Amino acid sequence: MVTLVTIILFISALFLIVLVLIQPDRSSGMTGSMGAGASNTVFGISKDGGPLVKATTIIAMIYMVASVVLYIIK
Repeated sequence: MVTLVTIILFISALFLIVLVLIQPDRSSGMTGSMGAGASNTVFGISKDGGPLVKATTIIAMIYMVASVVLYIIK
C-alpha cells in the first residue's frame, strides 16, 4: 500500500511540475501588477485559465491527498 501511494505521489509530482512549466504567463509578475490596470489584475477580472489550469488543480489535489494518505499509513 505504501509503495502504491508513493508511486502515485511521485507521478503526480512530475505531472504537476510539467503542467506548471508549460502554462503561459498571465502578466509580467509583480512588476506587471504595479503598473497601469493594477486594479484589474489584483482585484477585478479573473480568467478561467482553460484546461491547463483545471488539470493543474486536479493534479495538485491528487498530490495533496496522496501526501496525507502516505503520512497516515506510514
